[in-house]
Amino acid sequence: MKKIIIIVVVVLVLAGGGVAGFMLMGDGETGTNDAAGASVEVIEEPERDPIYLPLSPAFVVNFDHKGSIRYLQLTLQIMSYHQEVVDKADANMPAVRNNLIMLFSGQDYDALNTSEGKENLRKEVLISIEEVLRLEGEMTVSDVYFTGFVMQ
Repeated sequence: MKKIIIIVVVVLVLAGGGVAGFMLMGDGETGTNDAAGASVEVIEEPERDPIYLPLSPAFVVNFDHKGSIRYLQLTLQIMSYHQEVVDKADANMPAVRNNLIMLFSGQDYDALNTSEGKENLRKEVLISIEEVLRLEGEMTVSDVYFTGFVMQ
């Protein structure tokens, strides 16, 4: 008799847990249920492919390093998930390139010899491009990638 009571209690506990889990996790369709039982619509955005825009030709700048002239040659690409952003960057390429040349020519040679210095420069490039394009919200340049980096 004890076995039957224990089995019934276990089955009821498992069934109750299953029902609670179903209610909390949703019904498996387009919406989910919150704890109060109200339906909350889940909107899934389609996964976007990244769009790349090469900034060519390569950037070549010179700067002073301890009394001698040093050169920096960079090739880079910007990446966004929105074609409108890429189109805007392409349309504003003279201003983008001007700001980047000014940014690159003001760099410290010793700092750029470190991976941390290169990463900081990459972040500054991203900020510089976004300032030129005046982008906000989701419509931004998502990232910048150095595809060539030569210092001499």
